[in-house]
Amino acid sequence: SPKPPRLSPRSTHLTILAPPPSKRQRMASLLVKRLVASRAGVMCCDVQERFRSLITHMDSVIHHTQWFLKAANELKMPIVVTEQYPKALGATVSELQDEIKGAHKFEKTQFSMLTEPVQALMDKDLCNRDTWVIVGIECHVCVQQTVLDLLQKEKTVFVLADAVSSQKKGDRAMALDRMRQAGAVVTTTESAIFELLKDFKHPSAKGLSQKASARPDSGL
Repeated sequence: SPKPPRLSPRSTHLTILAPPPSKRQRMASLLVKRLVASRAGVMCCDVQERFRSLITHMDSVIHHTQWFLKAANELKMPIVVTEQYPKALGATVSELQDEIKGAHKFEKTQFSMLTEPVQALMDKDLCNRDTWVIVGIECHVCVQQTVLDLLQKEKTVFVLADAVSSQKKGDRAMALDRMRQAGAVVTTTESAIFELLKDFKHPSAKGLSQKASARPDSGL
């Protein structure tokens, strides 16, 4: 039979003592989300020509997206690229074209990148990738909905704050907060790249580190 609740020695008030955490709870509290190249992929969301003059800090989005895509290519990480209604909004910006030559490219009209074709790709060919890094626009619409969808599928998600943006600064700020609260890791491009490299002796470290200088203002 269950033991009766214990009484506090200095009070006549009934005190219910919480049970000690289980082994599973202790392990969960120690779980840290980390970036590992062999388990990660990149989702590049709608970085298109039509948005070039509309998005706040678009030069930062392009610079940091190009930098991370270069790292992803060198580390053999799969890249998924979407374009929102390209007939009207144009193709992915010219600065990224060299880095997405081998990417999985999809057109879409829905806001989330997780369209049926993208989900089919992830379930079949990219099923060993349980971590996704997302870059692109707009932060509070397509990026945010993609992140929430990935989290619902129990994926680990990293959002590169200096490689995402919106037309309004407030929308971007609120979206970053919401995604963080939902369980995504919000970090920066440089931090993510060096976490993937792990050591400056990595063959790609010297070349990738050169992009760290002369970065445009991200507004963070």
